[in-house]
Amino acid sequence: MTDAPAERRLNPFTKSSQGGRVLSALQLPIFLAHTPRGVGILTTTGRRTGKPRRKCLRAIRNGARVYLVMLGPAMLGVEREQAIAAWLHNIRADPKVHIRLSDGTHFGTAREIVDEEELATARVSYTETVNPFDYAECVFHTPGQASRPKIVALHSRWFDTGAPIVIDLT
Repeated sequence: MTDAPAERRLNPFTKSSQGGRVLSALQLPIFLAHTPRGVGILTTTGRRTGKPRRKCLRAIRNGARVYLVMLGPAMLGVEREQAIAAWLHNIRADPKVHIRLSDGTHFGTAREIVDEEELATARVSYTETVNPFDYAECVFHTPGQASRPKIVALHSRWFDTGAPIVIDLT
């Protein structure tokens, strides 16, 4: 087990490996009624069950692409082998997904970003885009008052230690 960063220790929903599931389950009915900008409800197909699986995530749309990040081992407080989220396993098994954003539901193909140029574009989009919901998220993860620089720093850590994903919308 690795040491989790301070923002993880401050968030009661990330103190266990199940916390993210609990938080997503609590957010889901609210976000289904009204999905704020910067948030997405990702629906993948379960790799074992074939059933639809939904997850609330930070999702930044830039044109025909939506950027997501699976939090990495440092954020989850676990070793790398244990750090793959179920939704990423599902994407690897079947990359056809749909995502509900503030402007509606979109269909697309998800993939991990490996190209350095595309990674740079994704990083700017993901880290530099700040939406109103990000201020509440920042308070939840970091001490003190939320600010644009703190939000950018938080999302930069997530991007740099996580697995960047892009959904190419169809």
